[in-house]
Amino acid sequence: MKFITEMELRDLYKTEPFTTYVLEPATKITPGARQFLVDRRVTLVQAQCSESKKQNTDESDKTPARQHWGTLRLRKRMDYIDSLFLLIAAELLNAGDAVLSEEVLALGKCFRNLQHAERENTSPDNIQFWGWSEDEIKKRSDNLEIEISEFHIGLANGKEIALLNHLRASLREVEPILLEIFWDEEKQVCSRQELIDTLYLIINILCIMMWKCLGGQKWQR
Repeated sequence: MKFITEMELRDLYKTEPFTTYVLEPATKITPGARQFLVDRRVTLVQAQCSESKKQNTDESDKTPARQHWGTLRLRKRMDYIDSLFLLIAAELLNAGDAVLSEEVLALGKCFRNLQHAERENTSPDNIQFWGWSEDEIKKRSDNLEIEISEFHIGLANGKEIALLNHLRASLREVEPILLEIFWDEEKQVCSRQELIDTLYLIINILCIMMWKCLGGQKWQR
């Protein structure tokens, strides 16, 4: 089962705005993505497939082996991202930005807590960053969209921006895997939505870090 996320639709819409979106067979759309389409008055169309094919697809999605391999893929991916936090923190420290390096390390601890929650089937701890609560982080990052291009690489701190952007892109890959594993077909919701919510908080913090690197003064401590 493939899931279309809000981030994917945002990127697609920025490239070329559309008024109709066709959802392919054996593909689901997340609640956030659905709301994104509603806000922009985009018509959602579900493509149909044959009943036999649909039945075979639904049955294959429920096999224990499929879930096992999905969980293995998720945990390997999260291990990679965990190592990426350390690598980027080291790169930033070598570049002379000790403060940003420490912030990335602190954010890496938040991600490791997310890893632990998934493995132990528990809820992630609440995140506090820069002394901000989760609600404050969400408020400050609301509608904060940063698209990095070749232009930004030429800035004085272009390397720092590129490293943070790479980390953000890697984190974005986790949401579709979580949806594949924990999607409740009957209720049409993700049974571990709290993991996705925490993931988005971490991504939002990264966006604020990038905004600061770009000279944003609004949220300077």
